[in-house]
Amino acid sequence: MRKLTYLALLLPSAAAWAIDLQPGDLQVPPSGTRMIQLAYQDSDRGDMYVRGRKMPGEPKVTLSQTQLRLGATFDLGGMPAFSYLQQPVGSLHPGGTLSSLPGASGFGDTTMLLAVWPYANHASQTYFAVGGYLTLPTGDYQAGRVLNMGSNRVSTALQVGLQTAVLRNLHWMGAVDGMRSGTNKEFGPLRREQDQEVLYTAQTGLRYDINATFALAATYFYTWGGETRVAGVAQNDRTQLERYQLTAIANSPVGKLSLQYGGDFRTENGLLEDRRWVVRLTRFF
Repeated sequence: MRKLTYLALLLPSAAAWAIDLQPGDLQVPPSGTRMIQLAYQDSDRGDMYVRGRKMPGEPKVTLSQTQLRLGATFDLGGMPAFSYLQQPVGSLHPGGTLSSLPGASGFGDTTMLLAVWPYANHASQTYFAVGGYLTLPTGDYQAGRVLNMGSNRVSTALQVGLQTAVLRNLHWMGAVDGMRSGTNKEFGPLRREQDQEVLYTAQTGLRYDINATFALAATYFYTWGGETRVAGVAQNDRTQLERYQLTAIANSPVGKLSLQYGGDFRTENGLLEDRRWVVRLTRFF
């Protein structure tokens, strides 16, 4: 039982660990604009790390997930504002030395965003935004299962971001967020209480507009904090994660299409993400 509980701490759920901004997300769309976004993600995680040391064995977990995001822009207190509702659905499949574990499939947790722009200068292409996130435990979750689509807890996050033009066709974006999670009261096979400290993420990236149709982007993420406690006992599983994402963007008559590839540089605890592919279609109307 103790081994299963510890594995549940280190193995990923389909719930987001961080709030990833996409290239150009901080640019303000015109007020009254609606958005629909459909994304498909496929990722593989491999080597297991505990306190910076690689563990023996060849574990593997594959995540396949589709996300639907519906959003709209409006004015709030004289400032541009944007809100969205995001719902994922997908599956987690263990393999290698974890192949004896049951997989998981179904809906993930629902996330809502409200963002405002205290500063938006279209002439200089400089934007400063503040966003508040609420994630509800709507995803599939079973206490006795190591892999789950949902996290069985409410999470809130606050994020601030800045985007500006470095050159005419080169844009820089940076953001920092802190995520606070509520108590999971049914964690592990013994259904104990799990708490987590605030999880922080900093991200920075560049986007180069080749022309009005095509663009390329690269983003670096650093996530830290988030140590958990189970039944009041610290688990010494503090997150320290570095990862990257490369993006190719094409604007078409049906919407903005992006193809992304990324993965982890290093992780202190948990499974290292070897690769991540994401296809994303965004349409404003």
